[in-house]
Amino acid sequence: MEKWVKLTSVWGEAQAQLLKGFLEGEDIPVRLRYHVPPSVYPVTVDGLAEVQILVLEEDLLRAQEALAAYRVEEGGEA
Repeated sequence: MEKWVKLTSVWGEAQAQLLKGFLEGEDIPVRLRYHVPPSVYPVTVDGLAEVQILVLEEDLLRAQEALAAYRVEEGGEA
């Protein structure tokens, strides 16, 4: 049975989709978990726009390394 674990959280659908696309480009399957579906409440209020990025437990280390590289490329901290 597959076990999905949290890699990170981002704010908003757009950022989540960008990160999802990047990770999938690295052959890492991704699922997104929303606090509230964006179509129900599409604004950022008290964490409602938080999106959790989930990866398979077996891919977590590789996903963490890819995320660090992604953040360096984006000019953020690793």
